[in-house]
Amino acid sequence: MKKLEELVDLISTEIGLDLGDIARRRDALEIRDEDVARLRSVHSRLKPFQKQLVASFHDYLFRFPELKAMLGDPLKVERLRLAQIAYFDRLTAGDYDAGYVKDRLRVGIVHQMISLEPKWYVGAYRKYLAELIPVLSTLFKDDQEEFFRTYDAILKVVCFDMVLALDTYFQADRDEIVRVKNYAEQIIASMPSGLMVVDADLKIRSINHAMCSMFKVRQDTDVLGQSLTSVVWSRQLTERLKQSLVNGDETVDLQVSVSDEGGKRYFEFHLSTALLRQENVLLLMAQETTERVRSQEELRRFRTALDSSIDAIYLIDREEMRFIDANETALETLGYSHQELLRLGPQDLKPDEGELERIHRRFDEVIQSGNKTGMIETVHQRKDGSRLPVEVYLRAVQSEGRQLLVAVVRDITERVAAEAVLRESEERFRVAFNQAAVGLAHVAPDGRWLMVNNKLCEIVGYSRTELLGMGFQDITHPEDLVSDWALARRMIAGELDEKTREKRYRHKNGYYIWINLTSSMVRDEDGNPKYYSTVVEDISRRKQIEEELLHLANHDALTSLPNRSLLLDRLGQALLFAGRSKGQVAVMLIDLDRFKNINDSLGHEVGDKIIVEIARRLSTCVRAGDTIARLGGDEFVLIRPDVAREDAVAIMAQQILEALARPMSIQGHEFYPTGSIGVSMYPKDGQDGPTLLKNADTAMYRAKDAGRNNFQFYAHEMNSRALDRLKLETGLRRALERDEFVLHYQPQMHIASGRVTGAEALLRWEPPGQPMVFPGDFIPIAEETGLIVAMGEWVLRRACEQKRKWHDGGLFPDLRIAVNLSARQFKQQDIVKMVSQTLDETRCRPEWLELEITESVVMESPEAAAETLHKLSAMGVHLSIDDFGTGYSSLSYLKRFPIDALKIDKSFVRDISVDADDAAIAKAVIALAHSLKLLVIAEGVETPEQLDFLRAQDCDAMQGYYLGRPMPVEKFEFFMREGKH
Repeated sequence: MKKLEELVDLISTEIGLDLGDIARRRDALEIRDEDVARLRSVHSRLKPFQKQLVASFHDYLFRFPELKAMLGDPLKVERLRLAQIAYFDRLTAGDYDAGYVKDRLRVGIVHQMISLEPKWYVGAYRKYLAELIPVLSTLFKDDQEEFFRTYDAILKVVCFDMVLALDTYFQADRDEIVRVKNYAEQIIASMPSGLMVVDADLKIRSINHAMCSMFKVRQDTDVLGQSLTSVVWSRQLTERLKQSLVNGDETVDLQVSVSDEGGKRYFEFHLSTALLRQENVLLLMAQETTERVRSQEELRRFRTALDSSIDAIYLIDREEMRFIDANETALETLGYSHQELLRLGPQDLKPDEGELERIHRRFDEVIQSGNKTGMIETVHQRKDGSRLPVEVYLRAVQSEGRQLLVAVVRDITERVAAEAVLRESEERFRVAFNQAAVGLAHVAPDGRWLMVNNKLCEIVGYSRTELLGMGFQDITHPEDLVSDWALARRMIAGELDEKTREKRYRHKNGYYIWINLTSSMVRDEDGNPKYYSTVVEDISRRKQIEEELLHLANHDALTSLPNRSLLLDRLGQALLFAGRSKGQVAVMLIDLDRFKNINDSLGHEVGDKIIVEIARRLSTCVRAGDTIARLGGDEFVLIRPDVAREDAVAIMAQQILEALARPMSIQGHEFYPTGSIGVSMYPKDGQDGPTLLKNADTAMYRAKDAGRNNFQFYAHEMNSRALDRLKLETGLRRALERDEFVLHYQPQMHIASGRVTGAEALLRWEPPGQPMVFPGDFIPIAEETGLIVAMGEWVLRRACEQKRKWHDGGLFPDLRIAVNLSARQFKQQDIVKMVSQTLDETRCRPEWLELEITESVVMESPEAAAETLHKLSAMGVHLSIDDFGTGYSSLSYLKRFPIDALKIDKSFVRDISVDADDAAIAKAVIALAHSLKLLVIAEGVETPEQLDFLRAQDCDAMQGYYLGRPMPVEKFEFFMREGKH
């Protein structure tokens, strides 16, 4: 019951049901005091008939099976009957206070809760009123006029009840719809997959957070209404979407690649068609598959190398004890197909008793060892049952949470045979020893080479004679010797049976090579150390590849300069040293000016060559100890540690600018690149790398604002200005929601008649508790962030509503309202549809509205502008070119535009009475407009001399401070009524 009361209070608030609204409802139904008195008078006379009326009411309800099922058991029916007797008894009691209203609201809520459709509710009331007619006719048989008045009073209250209940019913429905909608939006917003809805014109209708993040869109509002290609530039995707719309395909899966500044990225799109508000739309779900595609490509390359290996290679899942992959050599050696082998495990290659336990134990030893490597000599059984001896090199690795072992298996049949022969003949042993594919040696406990094979000589470059006169320590890298002797002592002591490690040998030619050394201690019959049996593999190539990969991880692939990762590491080291030595460090962020234009016009190949040349030039400007790095795109960072004075940094920045500005010729094009540099200093401008980079970036943008091709040192007030701008932008985003905008109206006068014939609607921002913010302070930010689109639509709607209000009030019938259209409005949304919809919804006639478009906007894309302007003109809207004369207009296009007026910019009007040039320009514009049969409106008229000049030149209309400043609605209405003009 408590929940029902809370719901009654909530819905009462939502539908605005207060004492004033109740009074207005009663007034709308003409419920007068005499009606209430009449109802109170008849109340007691109707009481004897209520049970009869309710019985007839119930007979009506039970005619319908669905209502009969809803009413339920007889006990419930009896309770309902008593409640309805009380309900209809209260209908004529004459007390229509707040308690009565709440009671009627409960009826609507309960009906909505039990899904009782309004048709039954209205039908039941109709039945009651019909049954009431003969009762009242009997009561007032001698006074027909009183019968009609009493029945009319009851009808008014019934209508009052029905409207309350139905309003409540519908509001509860709306609340439920909003809850479901919000729930659905939360689900879509939290989806890990990207989701986008586009219409039949491939314009974005909605986009979730995941899709924004995937395609680097800051906010969904930045792209709503834009073309799909502004977010995902893929001809393949666009064509497939168009095809789906034509063919009516229900679902389509598509793989798409997209190129951006970071390289090529891959996405998997699932497309499906849907119907939204009777309009065909496309639902796009996206998953980025870049890592998967790249991994597959890397896996393919690795697979090719793997299958080319002469050794059999297996990948084993330790927990499952199953092969999860193997190369071609392994399949050929064992005679299994790939699928057959994947159903086996290492224990199946030697199905001997106890083998599984031995393999488990050996695998665990490798996994728990420090270097995660090991070697096993065993035998493998082929598919045909034959066996071969093998040497298995193991390395334990972790992958996706699984413990895996990589097994490199070498067929050692020949070696085993050689060992058998060795037991029979020393000569045969030497032959086999020297023919081994790896370096082999016997090494004395004191390190002397006792026996070496040809491969080892080949690896280290020494002859056998030379090596036998040396010890392993003579060719071992000094840094590896300590570990070598430590392992040797453990092997001599019997703590280790064998060792496997990677180390460095010095080649005879003086350079070091990486080798993988596996050594086992051979003991005599008494268990005393005899010699080490050593296997040496040259792994220099593998190490070289590892070093190259490390270089790639820390350097830019295009310029080979340090990348962000290495930059931050070196910057951290420089700051640490400077902190100890009380020194300074300079951080310069260098950004090429207008580099995007080069990429857009000449392509990324030319752009890449310019980046490489810029990197070379920057490298010539630095000294030893400096770091020059590429952050990405056209951004570079220079770190100069140990700075003595700031003026030295300024000199260096100037030298860099001069080096950048030297002309360069690439693919037949000559370029004169320039850059903007921001400089931050440690410790003055920051104590850590990220802060210094951020402040250098701030200073760099200050250099951009200062005209580019210069450098700026960071100053703390830059952050202050940035914060002020951020606060303004944040407030601006909320201003529409909080209704903080107002319109001021500046009158326009027909010069010849002196009548005010128009008014320009101008936007003002009044934040609560703060002074008014003028357009010059917030319009540029609104243009930059895209908020201007919503603000422009708000201005148009408010201006049309105000004009309709004046018209309905009989005020200013000949007044036309002028509204400015921003560049973003004109270009980024369906302006024709928006204007048409606004006019329809506000009931504003098109001829009451004048739209002002700046000269530069229409000339930016004349063909598209002409098409849009013709559509607007066809609606009956008046069109004018604002700020005429400040841009560049083609007369051929001007003739084709369906415009009605030109507005002379105030910069030409300001000195019109004293400056011959401005006067000549104004005369020419007026003459030109009149020759094209256009009206001319002069802006910024502030003096009678200016007005006299314009009147003499037959200028049609004017606006400016001389006539009146922009005014709030109330002052403008006073201005018009009082004839202040």
